[in-house]
Amino acid sequence: MKVRTDAKRDAILQIASEVFLEMGYERASMAEIAARVGGSKATLYGYFPSKQAIFLTLARRFGAEHIDPAMQELISSPDDDVGKLLQRFGERLLSFLASAPAMSALRLVLAESGHSDVGEMFYEAGQKQGVQTMAGYLQSLMDRGLLRPANALVAAQHFGALVNAEAQYRWYYRDDADLTPKQIKAMVTRAVEVFLRAYGSDRKDL
Repeated sequence: MKVRTDAKRDAILQIASEVFLEMGYERASMAEIAARVGGSKATLYGYFPSKQAIFLTLARRFGAEHIDPAMQELISSPDDDVGKLLQRFGERLLSFLASAPAMSALRLVLAESGHSDVGEMFYEAGQKQGVQTMAGYLQSLMDRGLLRPANALVAAQHFGALVNAEAQYRWYYRDDADLTPKQIKAMVTRAVEVFLRAYGSDRKDL
């Protein structure tokens, strides 16, 4: 009886991510992944039933390790200083979105989206859930009068777009320099300012 281990599963996912980035989703195969892992396809199928299952697992992991902790910190904070909370979260979000691994993954997804379901799978497994969680948080701020009443889902989409607005051009540059913490802070500061101009509360007691 073969024993499955978390270490082996993680090794498969790491190698699979490299294969996807190198070959694209459609050209990547279970045989190629198995060969690079150093085992048989039977062993690979013992961990994942399909290439799609591997990809969806990677998509869920894509932001979970970086964004989920920041989101939970944001949601659980007792602080009512909305600007400060959004600034801190926005800096962590942009640091992730502007990182080389994140941009490589997004380029892969965008390249494949025109002729397969990979873009939809990636979005449904990751970003969509993040936007919905952010919308729930913003709705709670609206309910408390800390933001003006509005469509919370649209507000969440606006916030994400504003945070990445000044850095999104980097998707098109192969060797652009990494953003510095100072640059990230300044970009997010401007994004939060614009967001609060649109969604900030009119309450005078805040």
